[in-house]
Amino acid sequence: MAPSRDVLLTGSVPLRPAEQVFETVARHLGGVAPRIPDGEQIGWSSAARRTFERHPALEAYRQVPLNAGGKDPVDIFRVRPGYAARGLVLGPYGYIENATRSYAAFKQLRDAGIIPPKTRYQATLPGPGTSAFCIELDADTLLPLARDALLREIEGIAAAIPAADLAIQLDIGMEAEHEEFLRRPEAWDQPLHRVFHWSLAQMAESVAWLASRVPSGVELGFHICSIWHHDPAGGQDNRVLVDAANAILERVTRRVDYIHLPVIPAHRQDDYAVFKDLARPAGTHLYLGLVNIADGIEGAKRRIDMAEKVVQGFGVGSFCGLGRPPVQDATGPSSHSNPPIPELRRASPETIGAVLDLHRQVAAL
Repeated sequence: MAPSRDVLLTGSVPLRPAEQVFETVARHLGGVAPRIPDGEQIGWSSAARRTFERHPALEAYRQVPLNAGGKDPVDIFRVRPGYAARGLVLGPYGYIENATRSYAAFKQLRDAGIIPPKTRYQATLPGPGTSAFCIELDADTLLPLARDALLREIEGIAAAIPAADLAIQLDIGMEAEHEEFLRRPEAWDQPLHRVFHWSLAQMAESVAWLASRVPSGVELGFHICSIWHHDPAGGQDNRVLVDAANAILERVTRRVDYIHLPVIPAHRQDDYAVFKDLARPAGTHLYLGLVNIADGIEGAKRRIDMAEKVVQGFGVGSFCGLGRPPVQDATGPSSHSNPPIPELRRASPETIGAVLDLHRQVAAL
């Protein structure tokens, strides 16, 4: 029996090079995954952050932990004396060159019949706030600088890859996570979220401005992320994810092809009720990030059963990326806890095949 759902991989896959990602995903999820990312070979938001270290107008002057318990410090940057924020230009970040290389490998494998026809190459980029949250500037200054830099990356990617072969996914990480922090600051061990600030409207306007400029014919998707994997003790408020998604969707002026929302193992039926308020435009496919390695097929089945009482016709994926490629230039702060928390377990090069098979099994439920 053919699976009744499709699968979304949000971005990272713990393999390199890109050819190995494409071959492995196609072998395990071919025909079920309409898009395949390259595993984020140069990193995700870290690709942008690395350029700040070399930027002549920026200086790192302190560190603040990304994750609970003081773990995974990130550099915080400020504008150097003698430079003005008004004239600051961010980027290039390297996403164009990475996508061009990866797409060449993708196309070769698709032409050889290894990747199914009509499968798209998925380029995953951070949202404006996620790309530049570590630069200490007010939101009205920072977000336009960040979105302009990402627009140049998107324009370059779209110029290098045919629209019919391309999906661009914007990962709304710090944008949504900051809103979750603002509503329950006492729930989180997250000093990083006191470093920057934007309102829900400011972040949504910035994201929508960028998304609306993705060329027609290119698929557009959003992954709305959650603060849960930075501090699991705080849980996850699905109302925030829905509000963040709705704020973006109501402002985007072009077609949105899909949206991905994560759920967590601790959720119960009441936590799913808010998904009925997701204002999905016609033609926008919903993916729920309900695949979790910790509880496998049984946990996914339980979450599907709860979700189906509220929404119908959704695809499936993991709560976030499956793990970083084992490559030096993709290193950066980790979303893993130390010691590990089972619910946050990611895949490894040794387990990725089984994890992808789990996605296929969940899609068939």
